[in-house]
Amino acid sequence: MTRRLLSMAGIVIAGTVLLTGCGAMGASTAEPEFMQESGTAPEWATDGQESAPMPQEDAGGGDSGASGAQGAEAQAVDEDRAVIVTGSVSMRAGDPLQAADAVTDATEARGGTIDRRAEGASTDFEPAWATLTVRVPAVEVDGMLDALRGLAEVTTLDLGEEVVTNQVRDLEVRVNASRASVDRLTELLTTAADTETLLEVEAQLTQRTSELESLLSQQRALDEQVSMSTLEVQIRSTTVEGPTGTPSFWDGLVNGWNGFLAWGATFLFGLGQAMPVLVILALLALLAWLIVRRVVKRMPAGTTPSGHTKVVNPVATGSAPAE
Repeated sequence: MTRRLLSMAGIVIAGTVLLTGCGAMGASTAEPEFMQESGTAPEWATDGQESAPMPQEDAGGGDSGASGAQGAEAQAVDEDRAVIVTGSVSMRAGDPLQAADAVTDATEARGGTIDRRAEGASTDFEPAWATLTVRVPAVEVDGMLDALRGLAEVTTLDLGEEVVTNQVRDLEVRVNASRASVDRLTELLTTAADTETLLEVEAQLTQRTSELESLLSQQRALDEQVSMSTLEVQIRSTTVEGPTGTPSFWDGLVNGWNGFLAWGATFLFGLGQAMPVLVILALLALLAWLIVRRVVKRMPAGTTPSGHTKVVNPVATGSAPAE
């Protein structure tokens, strides 16, 4: 019995020793508790690593690269931007007609054209003037304005822009799609199997070709408006050549006589225009009068009452009708 108890005690002691040894080995190989909870090492564990900082990018180099990329993107946007530039300029010059010639020369020197020109010489009460519609390339607008300021005094300037970038892109997409449709229909036209299919393809091709031509016309017109800017230039004289001061009685008399002569000339002109019609109407009236006169003469005499015939009223004489 005693020997059995001793055996069991030995087994228990041996098991306890083995369990203690396994627990010590697990503790030596396990991760420390502070590493498991915080996931970071203490300061003493990272002292050796602070001397080797992590490499960082140059802030200045990064900013310059970003700014360069943004500048290139902005430049690309400006190049794709479509703008129609229009404006009006009012000027004053001593000789508006000579100034208009100078504006024409400046426009042609910059590759532009004059679409319209109107001018008037100085009169007694109205100064000389000139009006021009100037078309110059869009890149030459600033240069043209500087040239106008050098030619005469610019009193007013009104310059505006209309952004049509979306319209230009929309037309380009529609033109490409229409052109592709025309190409497909042209290929189908060459491979049509029967007459009915051929006629149907021809009708579709005619319609799509017409649409393509219309889109191309709109595209050309829009491109011309974008590439060529329009400026309305008005030039007025700085002085008025004519009488000054309060008009006198003689001035009024002269103006009245001139007005009477002008009225008389207008009346004679109108009478000359109406003379052929008046002559024709007079001939027609004379012919009608002759016809009526001949008809009256041919009528019998009994049909007209005589001027000496006496008419008796039976009521006035007191005679009653017979029963």
